[in-house]
Amino acid sequence: MSMTLLLTGLLAVLASSLLAWSVETFVMLPRRQAALVRSYRTGALDEEGLSIALVATPAYIEVIRWGSGLSLLGLLALAMLGRVDIDFSLVLVIATFLCGLGWLLDVLLTRRIRQRHALDLVKYATSPLAPALRTEPPLVEYAHSFFPVLAIVLVLRSFLVEPFTIPSGSMLPTLEVGDYILVNKYAYGLRLPVTGTEIIPVGKPQRGDIMVFRFPPRPTMNFIKRVIGVPGDRIRTDVNGDLYVNGELATRRLIRQEPAVDPWEMYFEENLGGVKHTTRQEAGSENRRRVLDIVVPEGHYFMMGDNRDNSKDSRYWCSQSELTGCIFNPADNAYWGAVPDRMIVGKAVYIWIHKDPGLNLPTFGRNGPVQ
Repeated sequence: MSMTLLLTGLLAVLASSLLAWSVETFVMLPRRQAALVRSYRTGALDEEGLSIALVATPAYIEVIRWGSGLSLLGLLALAMLGRVDIDFSLVLVIATFLCGLGWLLDVLLTRRIRQRHALDLVKYATSPLAPALRTEPPLVEYAHSFFPVLAIVLVLRSFLVEPFTIPSGSMLPTLEVGDYILVNKYAYGLRLPVTGTEIIPVGKPQRGDIMVFRFPPRPTMNFIKRVIGVPGDRIRTDVNGDLYVNGELATRRLIRQEPAVDPWEMYFEENLGGVKHTTRQEAGSENRRRVLDIVVPEGHYFMMGDNRDNSKDSRYWCSQSELTGCIFNPADNAYWGAVPDRMIVGKAVYIWIHKDPGLNLPTFGRNGPVQ
């Protein structure tokens, strides 16, 4: 509860600070500048006083800036410490929209007012005071500077390609902890950021693809697994680790065991409808393997990790009667079932760098296409 209150307080401070700063920039500042120019024209204010007043910053503006800055730093600190989940796509969309809105308001409203005041002042001032009026206010300057960058990043990561890191070993041995991968965002159709709504169909996930998706119980988290079943497929698994898709066994060939004496982990080459990949299993894990026989619902995809005995995935179904979705079990952090189409992020296509956890330098020995 205390963390919720802290988060709510920081968001409230940030929102109120930005609102107050916007009112100051687009309403109060133009009026204050107009009053200063009138005072100078009527002789109530000399040139030196006008020069000082034009660049002076009211004390409450500093309070607003400190409030917005500290609240933003607080939110970033909570995110870095893992105390709060932040949907980066949502943050990027909001930041881009606000910067674009601020820039647009300045173009349509306050910029012309500043220019008019500057031209009016040129008729009377003997020293170059007009540039101080033409200068963009700090909030507009920030919006002007950041909007093009944010817009480009938003388009690239929403519709073309986005980098991800592998935080767990659920996809071993195909993907290792510390792999940095590139995800093709248009392979499964162009989708709106945040909502995941498909706007231009391009393709659909196929069996054997490695797909990044938003974790259904917690959409702010991204998961990566292999597509095992598409809509309409019948999926069956057993305690031996065998996988059946539409009644056909996904054949496996043992390629190595470790250690050489009394091995406890086994690596197989699995053939999933012509897509060959390596999977990992642990000896003595039969009691942890889910036995199920289900049909993948329409608009959903059945996902499994290549590290078959250490992957929380679509095998963790709520019940046979709830095939279109599952209720999240917080204590187990597992039950979620198949992945709805709206949760799709993209197709993993390339490992571009690897960095082991901790103070280790990045390496490039694992660079190459994702198999």
